[in-house]
Amino acid sequence: MAGQLPHVLVISGVSSGVGKTSIAIGIMASLTHRGMRVQPFKVGPDFLDPMHHTLACGGIPSVNLDGAMMGRDGVLESFSRNCRASEADIAIVEGCMGLFDGRDGHSDCGSTAEIAKWLHAPVVLVVDAWCLGRTVAAIVHGYASFDPDIRLAGVILNKIGGESHAQWLRDAISSSVLTKGVLVLGCLPKSVAVVMPERHLGLHLPSSETHTTIQHHIRLLIDAHVDLDTLVSHTEDADSAVRAPTSALSLPVLPDTLNHDLSRLPPVRFGVAKDDAFCFYYHDNLRHLEAAGATIVYFSPLHDTTLPSGLHGIYLGGGYPELHGSILEANKSMRASVHAFASGGGLVYAECGGLMYLANTLHDGHGGSFAMAGLLPFDVTMTPRMVMGYINASPSPALASLLRLPINLVLKCQQFHFSEATNDVGKPVEQLGPTGVGIGWTGVAHPAFHTTIVRSSSHTPQSSPEGIVQASTIATYCHVHFGATPEMAPALVSAARRHMRYVSLEATATETLGAIWTTKDDEDGYTTNPSVLRGISEFCTSPAWLVRSLPKLTLSLITATTSQEIERQVQELHATGLRDLHTIDTVSLQMSKPDVVFTQEACDRCAVTDSALLRALDAVGLADVTSTVLCRPLTVNDMLSQVLRLAAVVGESRRGCILHAALTRRLQVVRDLIDAENPTKPRVLGLESAFPLVVSGQWLPDMRLRAGGVEALNESYPGCPPRRLQWDEIVAASPEVLVVACCGKSATGSAKEVEEHLAILPGFWDLPAMQTSPPRLYVVDHDLSSRPGPQLVDGIEILAALLHPTIEFPRQSLHKAVLQFVGPQRCLNLAEYFVPVNIKVGMKIDATQLETFEPSPIATSPRTLSPIQSLPAPTIATSQAPPSGAFPLAVSAHVLLSWNHKLLLLSGDTSPLDDATNLWEADVSLANDGAPSSLLVWRPAPCTAVYGEAVPTRRSNHAAVVWGNILVAFGGWDACGLHPLADLELLDLTTRCWTHGSTVGRPPSPRGNPSIVLASNRVLLVFGGWNGRDRFNDVVQLDLTSWSWSTLSAHDELHPASPSPRTDHTAIWWPSHSKNEHDRSGDDIMVVFGGSDKHQGPLNDVWAYDPSRAGTVDAWEQWICTGEVPPPRTSHAAILADSHEIEDMDDEDDNDDLASERYRLLHRVACARGYRQYVDPGSGYTVFTALYLKDRACCGYKCRHCPWGHKNVKKGVKNPNPNLEW
Repeated sequence: MAGQLPHVLVISGVSSGVGKTSIAIGIMASLTHRGMRVQPFKVGPDFLDPMHHTLACGGIPSVNLDGAMMGRDGVLESFSRNCRASEADIAIVEGCMGLFDGRDGHSDCGSTAEIAKWLHAPVVLVVDAWCLGRTVAAIVHGYASFDPDIRLAGVILNKIGGESHAQWLRDAISSSVLTKGVLVLGCLPKSVAVVMPERHLGLHLPSSETHTTIQHHIRLLIDAHVDLDTLVSHTEDADSAVRAPTSALSLPVLPDTLNHDLSRLPPVRFGVAKDDAFCFYYHDNLRHLEAAGATIVYFSPLHDTTLPSGLHGIYLGGGYPELHGSILEANKSMRASVHAFASGGGLVYAECGGLMYLANTLHDGHGGSFAMAGLLPFDVTMTPRMVMGYINASPSPALASLLRLPINLVLKCQQFHFSEATNDVGKPVEQLGPTGVGIGWTGVAHPAFHTTIVRSSSHTPQSSPEGIVQASTIATYCHVHFGATPEMAPALVSAARRHMRYVSLEATATETLGAIWTTKDDEDGYTTNPSVLRGISEFCTSPAWLVRSLPKLTLSLITATTSQEIERQVQELHATGLRDLHTIDTVSLQMSKPDVVFTQEACDRCAVTDSALLRALDAVGLADVTSTVLCRPLTVNDMLSQVLRLAAVVGESRRGCILHAALTRRLQVVRDLIDAENPTKPRVLGLESAFPLVVSGQWLPDMRLRAGGVEALNESYPGCPPRRLQWDEIVAASPEVLVVACCGKSATGSAKEVEEHLAILPGFWDLPAMQTSPPRLYVVDHDLSSRPGPQLVDGIEILAALLHPTIEFPRQSLHKAVLQFVGPQRCLNLAEYFVPVNIKVGMKIDATQLETFEPSPIATSPRTLSPIQSLPAPTIATSQAPPSGAFPLAVSAHVLLSWNHKLLLLSGDTSPLDDATNLWEADVSLANDGAPSSLLVWRPAPCTAVYGEAVPTRRSNHAAVVWGNILVAFGGWDACGLHPLADLELLDLTTRCWTHGSTVGRPPSPRGNPSIVLASNRVLLVFGGWNGRDRFNDVVQLDLTSWSWSTLSAHDELHPASPSPRTDHTAIWWPSHSKNEHDRSGDDIMVVFGGSDKHQGPLNDVWAYDPSRAGTVDAWEQWICTGEVPPPRTSHAAILADSHEIEDMDDEDDNDDLASERYRLLHRVACARGYRQYVDPGSGYTVFTALYLKDRACCGYKCRHCPWGHKNVKKGVKNPNPNLEW
């Protein structure tokens, strides 16, 4: 029934006590027993009956439909959503009281009849016929005719004295012309075995075996005496499967979130008390909490010793704590845990029984007193007086402030309790006014609500204070229905977010949070709480008021300041085995106990990466309770969306919307002014590095376009990655405005870079940007545009004023972050002629009016040219060329294989991301004695791909093996190192053609750092690896004859007879030809050594796996090693030689990159001078440049691989592809 609504039937009674609930439960149980999925509902606010429904329907939660609280749209929304969620075949709705009994005597508001009419559902009427004869016909006629909009499907006559009594009643109904059309669906005999005891107008809890037995007897009674087939078919004939209106099918729009995708936010862990003492919850309340972003974690105040770890809020519902006072009192550790959570600022929401649990002492009314949590300044005492009714509640100022609710909001709720708040001598704390209406609770400074009882009389109701708000604890006797007040659930979740603990290791996030917390909200006027930010990274320098006193949890290992020095230092750090370029203060991290950490994954040099952070959280035991939020906007719109997202994360959605609107308005003003003037838009080129030349990307092209410029380079667009380019591309682009913002440098630092690297290039002074007076060459402090936060809008306004100085933009400042060149043509000391730009309304920039400027210190925060990409300074004198061939670029996380007397290197991480060489090969030359010499001749091995397939996938930390002439690659991490892969790709080593591996069966889950071995030349075995959070110890087999996956050993973290889940290990296949049933050494086995697991870190254990024993307890065997056992290690290598396993500790190839860098320098110089070829002085070889290759026409024969680099084109086309990267 997924996607459509089921048929529906309402079970009602002529009054309370006629057996309606028992019969409804029996029908639900019987239909469920027949294999139908029954969605149960209960009319009204009752808590107990739905618990019995849920038990009868096999665990499908029963849902309350209360017209008085929820209204028509709320009822229809709840009905349709819950039916779809359970994929029900039929919905059974049990009514409350009599069919027409509701909130008052002059309408059907809150009645079963109202719900039946809204659902267009037929009604089955239950009649207590114990003392009835022919009068039953009159009763049935009255109910059938009272409201013509009610469709009476039939009646069930309960408590029949015998068969003759049943026939008498049937005859009475069928013989009357007024009732002969009414079906008698069943006559149930009176049975003591099915009497369900009641308590306080409801049934007892369905937790005992007695109730289960009673339900069983009821089902058998229904099966024997009710015509279920007719009942079900009649619902179909009645067209009861009414469709709710479209407007009611979705959850109410959450306030102030602009429909933000809550699934992308870190979850808020709400602890919900659930046991025999606390069991009164509307199912829709929990559903609305989950829809608002909460993760429900159940706990038992009766039986659990402490609260679950990592909670951000507690929901204590109603129930019967008075029946379990002694157990609750005895559980001192739980009471202390709840008290500590609330005292520490955690959000606690308690209703009725929850209020009782938070009080000092519970007096049961029979002389017993029991200590409770002791949070609230009063006791609670059981009384014989019942308080029951619908309540309209408005939040008090304290509650409105805590939950950010409108002060005039009216919450629909109900009360039902026998206890009252009392002082230590048993007197009620509620103070009454002259009219008998409550005016406050003694000792309670801040009530939770101002409540009024919903009455049918015409008297104006008087409100009275109720409940308590104490710090972040809310306690009330009101049961609020979150479906009736859709603001409530998001308010609770957002309040919990405002009390969570945060750490920001990303400067953009810190800047954005500061802007959010300082945004004024004149409507609500509530203050923010920036103290929830507990730590930052060393690069979080703005805003100063926020970061000034916060501990810095990271320290960069990079101390260099120039791009050349940074790259050299990075290579040195990598050579020592370090992959993380930032240290994390794990002690401070553990002390801060963050619930959420803001981080990034784009660049391992700008800040701590998400993967490094996860390892640190894992090390201090916080990985399971701390969420991470990745900040990676690529455009200005992404930045605006991030404002909303971060605001939602910290529970400040409304302020986020206000800030978002303000930033959007400022951008619109700039656009409107430019559109109104319609000026000529200059061609703008932006650089983020002068040497090597790198054109800025991501949000920077977007800023230039929004400021009224045109990208001088066609390849630049909003969101594009930064890329390296040749000087002749800049000359050809003829930029009219040149903006330079070098990574990690101030404006003065960028000016120096322009002097040293750009001004000396041929054609620089002839660029159109340099031909105006003054020249339109600007250098910008990198911090003004390097952080994609709200400050980008400042940059756009400034840039718009620079590009269009005649337009009056609403901004006027002498901005020292932007300098303009005002010197003479072809000057040598160019950096001395940069001065601050005076961006003034309605005035052109005149060099004679510019003030002198004292250069600011050069920024020292290291920034890369593009993610994971930077090159050292080219040099010629310090390196010699190899005798012949070439070197692969410096690599790590790669795979080294042997095939056909060659070494094959399948690339992993390399310095330049745009390097397209995926495979390298080397011949091993032989000495005179036939042994391999020390000389390796490397060369790239160009490969093609099957037409239409985007292979190979750029990856690192993958696994590969050679099978015959086929190279099989599996798993690893994507090019950015963000996502684990499960791709299987094949390379035919004879044709050098890549293709996807087409397999059947369930492949291994995505993972990086796995191992793969070729077993017996017909199967591949994949073991271990990790996905960034979880490590694996499963063994998955790929049958190479059928290309089918199968799991030999499932992932089991606790299995004692298998290796612990691990990653960065090695595995080899150890074949044997002497099979012996009792001797393990004679088996073909996979041997696994080392790696790292979650608990111990690096390992040095050795395990053997026998695939022939898959599925048995002895498939794995740990080997006991003697002698000089290698120390624990990870990211190593292993080979099999002469039946011995040999480990190699090196974890990366540290080739010198200077030689290849010299080649690049020579090539750039040759191209800049227009050479088509040049002679390499190191080798004496003639080298063709890109200028030569561009001019060489394509042969047009659709070659799978073109040695000149052309892409496939139609036959006869002779022009080279202009989009080709050279």
